[in-house]
Amino acid sequence: MSRTVLLIAVIAAMALASPSARAQKKFSLKSVNIPQPTSDRTFPNGPGSDAINDNCLICHSAGMVLNQPSLSRAGWLGEVNAMIEQFKAPIEPKDVDTIVDYLVRIKGPNAETAGERNTSRQGDPKHGAVIAAQGIGTDVPACAQCHAFNGGSDGSGAFPRIAGQSTYYLAKQLHDFASGVRANAIMSPVSKGLSPVDIADVVAYYGSAKAPFLPLAGSEPVLLKRGEQLAEMGSATKDVPACNNCHGPDGGGEPPAIPSLAGQYAHYVAFELQMWQRGYRQSSPGIMRVIAAKLDDQDIAAVAAYYQQLPAAQKTSASK
Repeated sequence: MSRTVLLIAVIAAMALASPSARAQKKFSLKSVNIPQPTSDRTFPNGPGSDAINDNCLICHSAGMVLNQPSLSRAGWLGEVNAMIEQFKAPIEPKDVDTIVDYLVRIKGPNAETAGERNTSRQGDPKHGAVIAAQGIGTDVPACAQCHAFNGGSDGSGAFPRIAGQSTYYLAKQLHDFASGVRANAIMSPVSKGLSPVDIADVVAYYGSAKAPFLPLAGSEPVLLKRGEQLAEMGSATKDVPACNNCHGPDGGGEPPAIPSLAGQYAHYVAFELQMWQRGYRQSSPGIMRVIAAKLDDQDIAAVAAYYQQLPAAQKTSASK
């Protein structure tokens, strides 16, 4: 992913120049596109890993944290509180002690050095493709029945587009379905029929799958404009931050924890926002429940419609 950084040249001699000389100086500012590496790295498995992955990967990578010097518990508590108080990180209060305990375990004065190595098994996409195509026995139907073999689903929005989402995000949703943290009449029983190995394999397949964006009917320009505003700027009157703050430029996602919304079906996006409003979805960062509660039906329809048409709009714009 590329991030745009504004570089401002400051000439030290200007501070010493006369007022007339400063008045004659002309400056030009330019935006420089600097490629930034993306990473699917997560925090190593262990007590508290879910809490730190859910909350901290929203803003920065696991590698950045794991490369920091070791700190005491008081030191890590101060760092986490600074994230909340100074940078407004949407960390739920109930997760603070869990996150701090985790950081002390792997980056404290007596850290478990093995804790910095994530030894979890890598998924086998070839086996995952078999599950996607055939399912497992009578308990797990083929994923392709709903999500299509390429992960693009059928375009109705009844089932989400999952192709190319991060393996961490896909695996977490399956584990949440299985545990009941996220409730769904179809996915909950299916997920319970998958072993941890099956989950790792099927998400390895769909995480690397490529699927075209289907041609879909457009929405009213006024609705799309409202959706664009919410996505890029949020709503000051409703105290709603821009969706792209977390979901990345153009809704492309911030792997591994934050999913891509670009091209996701409007019906599905709207439905999930309503699930957060009604308390049926307890997975993913708690900030989503807070934001969803502030949106009315028109807001939800607008932001869902905007993200659905985004890839087609970008393609049209690029061809001009």
